[in-house]
Amino acid sequence: MMSARTQAVVIVMAIAMSIGGTAQQFKSKAVGVRVDVLVTNGRQLVRGLEARDFELRDSGVVQSVAEIEIEQLPLNLILVFDTSTSVAGERMRFLLQAGNALLDQLRAQDRAALLSFASRVRLLAPLTPSRQQIRSALSTLEAKGATSLRDAAFAGLAMREDDPGRTLVLMFSDGEDTASWLKMPAVIESAKRTDAVVYAVVLAERRYVPVSLLNGTGQVTVQHAGKFLDRLTEESGGRVIFANSNSDLRATFTRALAEFRDRYVLSYSPTGVSRTGWHQLDVKLKNKPGRVTARRGYFAE
Repeated sequence: MMSARTQAVVIVMAIAMSIGGTAQQFKSKAVGVRVDVLVTNGRQLVRGLEARDFELRDSGVVQSVAEIEIEQLPLNLILVFDTSTSVAGERMRFLLQAGNALLDQLRAQDRAALLSFASRVRLLAPLTPSRQQIRSALSTLEAKGATSLRDAAFAGLAMREDDPGRTLVLMFSDGEDTASWLKMPAVIESAKRTDAVVYAVVLAERRYVPVSLLNGTGQVTVQHAGKFLDRLTEESGGRVIFANSNSDLRATFTRALAEFRDRYVLSYSPTGVSRTGWHQLDVKLKNKPGRVTARRGYFAE
């Protein structure tokens, strides 16, 4: 007979499988590999770059890259919202406003989905072009229960489908993971096997507050949630963005989506590297100032 922990992990895996099968892997075949890239200089986005401005190494081997016009690619926006008890009241009201504001920014060809998480992960709306379906799902959110942050991240990544679009997993949480069964390494491993980019929005007031919480295995603090989100976003090529207050959630969400749209998408057909296994990626600018943020690598089939 399975233990309670094993049963819970199986349930989380089943949720992910029912949502989107296994997370869509990078393809290193004729279609090539796509790498989503953010370029900043200080706090400013660097715009106007071309493929020739980048050097991309796959497993240490320089590749010939081309830039894809991102306006030609549909966007899959996967919203993953914390609805634990701490989100109740004013915070939930502002969270709903922020979610609805994001829907107003989507184009006709874009799709959205909604996952909520508290003591368990709930799929409230699968990827759909229907804005009304997402709005209706948002209206059902209520805050109660613990926080299963890692389980929700895993489920969100699994929603990446085998389509030509770009996928942004936008997560919001205001605190520590207190209910997940999956451990960090399992979730990070899933991030390595998909080209979804994760942006995490957290409240600055909660980020480094040493609030001790009991999760059944010992005392943990808010810093641990930050460590997980840092690893998750770094692995996927995204980042953590801080909202200064509840009322700042709308502007922060909108800024995250706008930044994602301003990223570069580089494409190449792998040359001189293995056709299978883990491929370490290194992307940098050749002769221009700026910091490049991109996923760390990919698994080839």
